Amino acid sequence: MRYPTGGEPVDVSTPELQQIASLVSPYGLVSRTTALPVADGDPEFAVRVSSIGDPSKVLHSLNGWRNDGDMGNVHGVGTALAAERAKLVSVAEALERYSTCSWHDDDISVAAEDELVDRGEEFVSPRRWPQCSERELARADCGLVPYDPAVPIRWVRAWSLTRRRPVLVPAITVYLHMAPQSPSELFTRGITTGAAVHSDVRSAVLGGLLEVVERDALSLAWLQRLRLPRLDVDPELLRPLVRAYHETGTARHLEVRLFDATTDFGIPVVYAVQLSPHEDQVAQIVCATCDADPQQAVAKIYRELASLRVALRQRVGDGQVRRPDDGTVSVTGSAAYNASAERRHVFSHLLEGERDLRRLEELPGLSAEADPLAAAVSRVAARGAEVLVADITTDEARQVGMHAVKVLVPEAMPLSFMHSERYLGTPRLYAAPTAMGYESHGEESLNPEPQPSA
Repeated sequence: MRYPTGGEPVDVSTPELQQIASLVSPYGLVSRTTALPVADGDPEFAVRVSSIGDPSKVLHSLNGWRNDGDMGNVHGVGTALAAERAKLVSVAEALERYSTCSWHDDDISVAAEDELVDRGEEFVSPRRWPQCSERELARADCGLVPYDPAVPIRWVRAWSLTRRRPVLVPAITVYLHMAPQSPSELFTRGITTGAAVHSDVRSAVLGGLLEVVERDALSLAWLQRLRLPRLDVDPELLRPLVRAYHETGTARHLEVRLFDATTDFGIPVVYAVQLSPHEDQVAQIVCATCDADPQQAVAKIYRELASLRVALRQRVGDGQVRRPDDGTVSVTGSAAYNASAERRHVFSHLLEGERDLRRLEELPGLSAEADPLAAAVSRVAARGAEVLVADITTDEARQVGMHAVKVLVPEAMPLSFMHSERYLGTPRLYAAPTAMGYESHGEESLNPEPQPSA
């Protein structure tokens, strides 16, 4: 994002972002970029997707990779007011996804915890990561198992921003599509959350951390059915570009309700429910965004809603939508299922009843801080959580002046797209609502409906 003399952001592609265009060619990282169709009457954002194809052709570690709901895809999606910016953002996201599944065996060590202790190594044990409950682990369709510290697993080097020292972290938490090499590596599943690319490494780290905070808030809000405060946004107080996103995102046939989903981490999270009262298949969708600047979070929420709406229209257009199997990973499956008008009732905790009203200006932003990244790390640490970052920069990223990172917060709730593995044994799931001033429900009273976010 470029800032002219007046200090207002302009929705154009920066020189640093323009460099990434060289990754697009029949022989490059991105084989092609495609414009996705926007339905008549939907918000007129440009939505672009960048395709990598089959990464296993160049990454030997991905032998057996397949593009399905379980393995996921490595496509990148970009949404913006300007088509060129949307294209370049999609290329950047494709580079991010590629970087999360590209590793060198020489950078990985294999050891059990006792061995690391004997060697005097600093490490972050899998026992600190989100855990499935005993009830979940007993399910036949749960593919995760309890971690055994006596069994060796793979480790990679990371940096603790909280303790300011190098540490080893489980490799499975950093990279995607790593086939487990021991039962103890099945304590979690690899996810994209926390991955980011940027020409400035600190900006990349902050972006990754904000995504971790966002996904944590999404999980807490849905699983605990939090009665989030409505967010009052006065268009007259928005900066010009943010107002343009707000106006574009509020199409005439759509109603967007915004909520304050900021958690006890104290970093602004905006949650949105987009309603279409005259549709049967895409009648309601949800998403959330986190940003150091609450206004930027609002701008991002409209971009996210637009791209999700396009994706779900394609999904429901492919045939009859049903609830995904609980033991199957499906990033958009549950979102498409919950988008049906017949499912409006599962959103009652968001759409019905009295609730607090909060002004956007009241959200605890970070943009006024001298060092937003340091402030964010400090706020997370104040809640007893640690911020870790692993450098996953690939040769392709270096060639275009980009840094790729994976940010980890072991204590945070992940966003799971597999209903039988929602990590319901994680302490934060029950402690955070109380710290935020809400009632905390036990496992037996959590939301039984599948996660509607994608």
